Amino acid sequence: MNDKEIVFSKSIKAGKRIYYLDVKKNRKDEMFLAITESKKVVTGEGEDAQVSFEKHKIFLYREDFEKFISPITSSIS
Repeated sequence: MNDKEIVFSKSIKAGKRIYYLDVKKNRKDEMFLAITESKKVVTGEGEDAQVSFEKHKIFLYREDFEKFISPITSSIS
């Protein structure tokens, strides 16, 4: 088994961005949520155009899950 076993994974496409929600277990069998935003970035034009991806990650640990549920729900209502 690797360092972070993926228990659940979901991707959400939103325009130039893709969000990944991954529930993982670490070596101590502790669960956490990894939220990754991946954004496509194009620099240059035509044949000189280069494509890369900017990634930002947030790790939310199991003991903090409940602290986030209410604020997230209220902010999107």
